[in-house]
Amino acid sequence: MSRLPNDATLRAILELARRAPSVHNTQPWAWVVRDTMLLLRSDPHRKLVHADPNERDLVMSCGAALHELVVAAAGMGWECTVHRIPEGGRTDLLAVVTFAPREPEVADLGMLAAIEQRFTDRRQVSSWPVPRQRLDHLSHLVLDYGVVATVIPDHLRPIVVAALETSRAHQATDEAYLAELYSWTRGGRDEGIPESSLLDADSDPASYTRFPRGTLADGDDDAGSPAEEWLVLATASDDPVSWLRAGEALDAMWLSCTTSGLALVPYTQPIEVGSTRRTLQHELLGDNSCPQVLVRIGWPQRYHAPMPPTPRRALDDMLQHESAASS
Repeated sequence: MSRLPNDATLRAILELARRAPSVHNTQPWAWVVRDTMLLLRSDPHRKLVHADPNERDLVMSCGAALHELVVAAAGMGWECTVHRIPEGGRTDLLAVVTFAPREPEVADLGMLAAIEQRFTDRRQVSSWPVPRQRLDHLSHLVLDYGVVATVIPDHLRPIVVAALETSRAHQATDEAYLAELYSWTRGGRDEGIPESSLLDADSDPASYTRFPRGTLADGDDDAGSPAEEWLVLATASDDPVSWLRAGEALDAMWLSCTTSGLALVPYTQPIEVGSTRRTLQHELLGDNSCPQVLVRIGWPQRYHAPMPPTPRRALDDMLQHESAASS
């Protein structure tokens, strides 16, 4: 029979879940305790109106938080059953989660630690190649979420680079988009991307970043060319359930990379622009599925120090309690 963890344990689980990655660190989720259930809702006030008008990035961010909730709960002795329920294109109520006690396994504890260790490192990766076995493992991992990860072969990488550059140039002409971007990258106390997490003006222009320059130095201590790998995560459909699952899959991949020491950076900009998204769909996926996010994976350079954690909203700002009668 399902029941909620006690209040202290539930808060500890949610404290970890709020470490989830989100587009521009908007943290666009809200948790609602209702009787023996935990509801995941999106927060429309944290939507990127100009970059993400159809709320794809918003829902993917909520999917990442959902995955971190499940991982955190498992590490603390609770198994989650997730009911994903967006219907008719609605994105307000995304999932209902119920809990049952279960003894954590060693792997659960390792993933628990990965939540706090994970960060976005936009610096250039080293020349150490990523073994194919690791890429295969990551590709297999996301299948559990109904997501397919395609490793981009070398001869198709120019398509990825062109899509990144074209989408950046397209959005750079939109003043409302740029104002929104800057509003999330110039430092709130508990949200947005701080300048310390953004590459400085001397960093490699091939970093593909959409963000304004910050204070993060990208010193090159590696004599070889960066051995980055690119993957595209795609789904069979293009609806809120698919976006939610894509966010879960992205976070699962990211935590797995964290446990093995790999750096992962997601890129949603080419998905936000219709022409570049269609290019990725036609030329990388053969029109067989819908691309949801690009990821770059590689080994960090040896002398790169770990990144400080980005700010997070207070838990009480994203947690509510309500009775079933009030719904």
